[in-house]
Amino acid sequence: MVAVNLGDIVPVSTIDWRGKTAMVIFLRGCPLNCIYCQNAQIRAGSNDVNLEDLEAEIVKNKGLIDAVVLSGGEPFMQQGALDALAAVAKQHGLLVAVQTCGYYPEAVESTLQKGLIAKLFLDIKAPLSSGTRYDALTRATGVAERVTRTLDLCVRARVDFEVITTVFKGLVAREEVRAIARELAARGATAQPYIIQQGRAEVVAGLTVDAAAVFSREEMKELAVEAVSAAPLHEVRIRTREHGEEVVFNDTVQ
Repeated sequence: MVAVNLGDIVPVSTIDWRGKTAMVIFLRGCPLNCIYCQNAQIRAGSNDVNLEDLEAEIVKNKGLIDAVVLSGGEPFMQQGALDALAAVAKQHGLLVAVQTCGYYPEAVESTLQKGLIAKLFLDIKAPLSSGTRYDALTRATGVAERVTRTLDLCVRARVDFEVITTVFKGLVAREEVRAIARELAARGATAQPYIIQQGRAEVVAGLTVDAAAVFSREEMKELAVEAVSAAPLHEVRIRTREHGEEVVFNDTVQ
């Protein structure tokens, strides 16, 4: 019997996978301790739930959804549970996506080889070339090298994926976005959408990030322009509290 260390469930979401209506299942546990973590309440702790009970929740809602998104925490920290949930969702005719920080490239590769997921959302939190900066932001060690391997794996596997960077003034801003954009181009990841996500200070644990560090929507648009000017990306989007997700640049729409 598979047990899932469950963080939470959102039965029906229209914002976690663009164009899809999804159930979002949050798995507990994460190897990182990011300064601006917005899900700190499920980073640790135990709440074991039987796979069968989660399957019942999926079945109950499958008339309203067309996908399941596995999030966290870091879902690949529970690879056995992730694979089991993905297999169950597929059995019920649902698509599966995973939101990941990229810390476990071997687990990502294993799951991809099993053909269990249709899409990955990969967080890149800082320039990959700056391991020291990445470690300081995530309060962990050796993170950038692992994320780089996950990015390279996604490119090689030709899996459908998107890259997401959460921004805050003084933490991850103009220069970091430009550097990440250049790294995406250097590693062959220009065809995938790059999403610049507005950080939300009010949900950061301990309020360690001040509200003044939040970029406005207009400032977010400027960051998107910086990304495009730094590298030949196919598509850049911003995600803000006020307007959700917006395309700022797409090289097929002029």
